[in-house]
Amino acid sequence: MTHQFNRRKVIQRIAGLGAATVFGLHLNFAFGQTGAGPIKVGMTGALTGPYSEYGEAVKNALDLAIEQWNAKGGINGRKIELTTVLDDQLIPDRAAQNMRRLLDDKSLAVIMGPGGSGPSLAVADMVAADGRTFINPFSQNPTPTYPNGLDKPPRTNMFQFGILSNVEAAFLGNYLGKTYKKIGLAHESTGYGVAGKDTLLNIINKSFPDRKFEIESYAQRATDVTPQLLRLQRAEVDAIVVVGLGADLVNIRRTMRRIGMQQPLIASAGGVSVAYMEGAGDAAVGTIAPLVPALVESNPRPEVTAFVNSYKAKYGPDRQWGPDKNRPFAGMSLIVIPPYDGANIIFEGIRRANSTEPAKVTAAIENMKGYAGVNTVYSFSRQRHHGIDSENLTMLQAVKREDKVVWEVLKN
Repeated sequence: MTHQFNRRKVIQRIAGLGAATVFGLHLNFAFGQTGAGPIKVGMTGALTGPYSEYGEAVKNALDLAIEQWNAKGGINGRKIELTTVLDDQLIPDRAAQNMRRLLDDKSLAVIMGPGGSGPSLAVADMVAADGRTFINPFSQNPTPTYPNGLDKPPRTNMFQFGILSNVEAAFLGNYLGKTYKKIGLAHESTGYGVAGKDTLLNIINKSFPDRKFEIESYAQRATDVTPQLLRLQRAEVDAIVVVGLGADLVNIRRTMRRIGMQQPLIASAGGVSVAYMEGAGDAAVGTIAPLVPALVESNPRPEVTAFVNSYKAKYGPDRQWGPDKNRPFAGMSLIVIPPYDGANIIFEGIRRANSTEPAKVTAAIENMKGYAGVNTVYSFSRQRHHGIDSENLTMLQAVKREDKVVWEVLKN
């Protein structure tokens, strides 16, 4: 069963909010003191277009978190309301325009958005200048939060919940270096793709200096990647590694099949998406990728079970959940759970601070140690503003079980 995106439903939901899409939460200084009114939330993300699964995932996560907090009485007695939802289609310029609108709205106490590395980079400076606490759920480029590198202090008002490219590269690079001698690396030409490629090469070269590479790039949404794959095929690489999003990974996988490439396909975490599973179908079988294994563990933590049950109860087996009604798609740990964990942590920060004043909320988050989220148990500090480390990752593989393609822990 394939879950298709219901554009009319999304538009109706947006219209119902009275508003005109992943990855950050802001606190508005206009709400620096506790009050009796609701805590208002705005967001920007890709609700329409070829990457609509990302904005849809964030909105679902945010709606669920808000519903759960309000069911408990809100934050220190104040209800939470999602009042503004803007669509950026994962386009950096549009994300920047939306962020300016959100930052100009002083009625908003919390802002989520935008999604992806390009949009996140496009808004990072204005968010830093604004000073309000910003949580980026799943952009993988570390630069918005750590502009001077992970070994330098982060921006004081930014927190990041995605799998940072540095973290992913350390884990994936170790796997690749141990497993293959000649690696074909294809990356999209965006900030995400270039940063991921550079970091991965740097890590493998340091630990496995005798490994050889053949490198190709492609434009995001490219209609034909045959020339790049033919060159990698002629180079007789041992495996194809792709740093890119799932919509483009579909084209790569199908082209590999068409020209008879038998090498293993290893995707970056960003490729494990709804779009890839929908577009590739059975061709996805055999694809390998690093991911947080929260949804595939045989003995999940209570927080994972509670999230899975709550999500299914609210949304049913929807597009994000995937085709298997009995277990959720592993990729939810990449684009649904990070904004859900992020929303819960910022709401908890407001609760502990008993205020929406940015400095107080940031301090409350930085003092969180051992906070049990869904993807992991989070700890922050003034030097640490991200949630996922390499020890939180596992290599997964797409396999066919009965009539469904599912993700399981890769067997050695």
